[in-house]
Amino acid sequence: MLSILLHSIWPYQIFKSVLFRSGMAFLTVYLVIVVLMPWVIHHFRASGITADFKEASKDLKPYTGATPIMGGGVLVFGILAATLLWCNLNQYIIALLIIMIAFGVIGAVDDMSKVANKRQIENGQSSRKDYSEKADGISGRTRLIAEFGVALVVVLGLYLYVDIDGHLVVPFLPLKEAYPYLPKYFFIPFMLLIIVGGANAVNLTDGMDSLATVPLMTCALFVGAVAYIGGDAEFAERLKIPYLTHDIKEIAVIATTLLSAGTAFLKFNAPPALIYMGDLGALALGSMVSAMFIFVKAELFLPIVGGIFIFSVLSSIIQRLFFKWVLWTKGREKAERYRFFLRTPYHHHLQRLWTSSQKTQDVQSVWLMMLRRIGINPVREENKLLTTHEINSRVIWHMHIKSIWLFVIAILIYFKVR
Repeated sequence: MLSILLHSIWPYQIFKSVLFRSGMAFLTVYLVIVVLMPWVIHHFRASGITADFKEASKDLKPYTGATPIMGGGVLVFGILAATLLWCNLNQYIIALLIIMIAFGVIGAVDDMSKVANKRQIENGQSSRKDYSEKADGISGRTRLIAEFGVALVVVLGLYLYVDIDGHLVVPFLPLKEAYPYLPKYFFIPFMLLIIVGGANAVNLTDGMDSLATVPLMTCALFVGAVAYIGGDAEFAERLKIPYLTHDIKEIAVIATTLLSAGTAFLKFNAPPALIYMGDLGALALGSMVSAMFIFVKAELFLPIVGGIFIFSVLSSIIQRLFFKWVLWTKGREKAERYRFFLRTPYHHHLQRLWTSSQKTQDVQSVWLMMLRRIGINPVREENKLLTTHEINSRVIWHMHIKSIWLFVIAILIYFKVR
């Protein structure tokens, strides 16, 4: 560890400071990504590391070729390097690194499977699905089995070797009134659901340029603040929040690396994206940030801070259940004609709504019918005049602003309202 080496040479307390090490970790990750990512983009484009069938935009010079995936690998490398340099490798940090790497491997296998399938389709060895704009990876069932298997091993290890318990901090309620405890036969499945569910929610949301990046950053900022303050006995007592042991403060450092990774990645992933995070990045970072919420006892705040991720999942579930219900009660013709949303996840609903605002929709949205019935116009007049690129950008920033507001609301609830 570089911080220990520096302190041994120059015995100043600043080298032990969490704030100093967080700042240095931020700079380390940022520099690693900014330096390495252009080379990765150029190499991946030239090598065809992509799942897209569509042609690349011609205004992305000096890069040529389709937009590549697996850019999250650079983020994972940067976070790993900065963590090893600037973090005290206690039980929490080691557990987070194991989770990030394990889920990153699953995501990398899925991404490489997509690349291989795309090449087979281009070579005529297999056929392309008419409705698909991207090549398929490993099946969703196979990926979930792998994720739950890895998560189960990690969670059992966490419960046995990491200092965590089943107490839950309940939003809106002070600790003296509500600090429920989940026994291990409930808490272990609960942790499994949070880690696997969080990883896949981030992956599902990562369907437009930079859409998942800002919500990941707000989640990291929230966890970092809770870890830093909750790891200080005096601050915790003053703010009436649970004291989380001094070692938990190290999570603030690794949370800063995630914040820096998102900041640097926006340079390359903001629309029009030069590279995508891919399943590698989404699963690795989503699982790690979900585990952070468990360590700082803020599991029930994850649906608030990460509301964008949760709503992406809920909108997809609602869409599927509604389709099955209409198919069962009204038949396939009605089911194909009427959907709850135009598309899912919800950001694709907005994308299609604003893009097709002046066209006849081939699918009728029950959600839009409900809004119009109560007098709400789902498409503002200014959105009807936008180009496709402008619509995509507006949808993305629309979701980013919501994620920032959700972060502010969660901070107020955690530190003030309770």
